[in-house]
Amino acid sequence: MKRNKKGAALLQVLLITVILAGMATMLLRASLSRTTAARKTRRTVSAQMLINSCMAEVNTMWSVKSAETFARDLDQCIMYCNSSDISSDCSSANSVRSHTCHITVNGTEYDITAEFNTTYPDADNNRKCELTYTIESENDTL
Repeated sequence: MKRNKKGAALLQVLLITVILAGMATMLLRASLSRTTAARKTRRTVSAQMLINSCMAEVNTMWSVKSAETFARDLDQCIMYCNSSDISSDCSSANSVRSHTCHITVNGTEYDITAEFNTTYPDADNNRKCELTYTIESENDTL
């Protein structure tokens, strides 16, 4: 009597195919998670370097001010005042609360905006300035 071994061979081929497909899926998942983590790390480091560059530019702008002008501007949470009068408070029409840095990296220009958003009191009820940095690029890649 002849036995039909086609079914057993087909079952073995299907079983090996399922095992190989499962292994390929696990390898692709591991590779994708590594790539995603590396991309997120690169974007975070790049963003921090752009912010540090703009922060250095803002610090340079502040360092050339006189002590009185710096104290007045920081008390009002402004970048600078367009008025030349340093003895009084800067009017809202003359106050500038943001500064935009233009930084080019590998042919891509990034605009980083340093801006005083709000003031809030600390534990001693003194005003504190909140400075935030926003990154914009021409093609939203970092």
